[in-house]
Amino acid sequence: MKRQTLINLFLLLSVLVLGFFAWFSPVEQEQPKQAPLTGLNSVEIKRIKIHNNNGPEFEMQRVVGKWQMVKPYPVPANGPRIDILMDLLSTPQVDSFPVPTERLAEFGLEKPLAVVTFNDTQITFGGTHPYNYRRYVRIENQLYLINDIFPHHVLARAEDFISHALFPENSQISEIETPEWHIFETDGNWQMTPASQETSAEALQNKLNSWLHTWVSKVSKAPGEAPSGEIVVQLKGVTEPTRFAIIRNKTGTLLVREELGLAYHLTSDNLLQAPVTPD
Repeated sequence: MKRQTLINLFLLLSVLVLGFFAWFSPVEQEQPKQAPLTGLNSVEIKRIKIHNNNGPEFEMQRVVGKWQMVKPYPVPANGPRIDILMDLLSTPQVDSFPVPTERLAEFGLEKPLAVVTFNDTQITFGGTHPYNYRRYVRIENQLYLINDIFPHHVLARAEDFISHALFPENSQISEIETPEWHIFETDGNWQMTPASQETSAEALQNKLNSWLHTWVSKVSKAPGEAPSGEIVVQLKGVTEPTRFAIIRNKTGTLLVREELGLAYHLTSDNLLQAPVTPD
């Protein structure tokens, strides 16, 4: 028998043997899925409270499908960030056991990192495991070990959970007055002062849309600096106008809601520039 034929027979035999073992080997069982931290459904959450050592406790409520901060600032809340926070409800629990009440300090629960309450369910954040660095969290009398992917949310300040939009969703502007220009509606037509033949009605509408759809880069506590001017925006259907003090400092241009003590950080000065018809 030729050498090549022997090699081919050997290879065929090897394939048959491997196939035999593959066919009769027991099927590996699927690894059991890790149980979620809670059985709560995020769509049923109506109220969230966060308490940590980085500022006062703050509370957010779902109002007609939208998240609103009710304490300490009565402003729209940052919905996308809240959605990420609610992933905590279904994050897998790596381990769980009854809370060792006589050893709370060992698990960082004597002085918790933070406490987050979803409706009436309180989740207390303790320390991390000394070897795998997973996070201990407490729910009632049970202690859980979870992947440590939520600290930057539970340690956030109230200002971090404020919406980055300047106005509530679906708002409409009827008038804007800045130190340099003024847009207002007369008989269904948009006007601007000082008047300019080079500014079209489309440019005025684009400026209004820019104000309605601007998202700032950050919301923070207002700095104690003197403003250089004021912008007054009147929304349709709202009695009192929204007033923004203008502050320019080394961080950039800030629009400050003085009655709230909040500063909205603009990404550029374009919003404050007079509307111009594009070439």
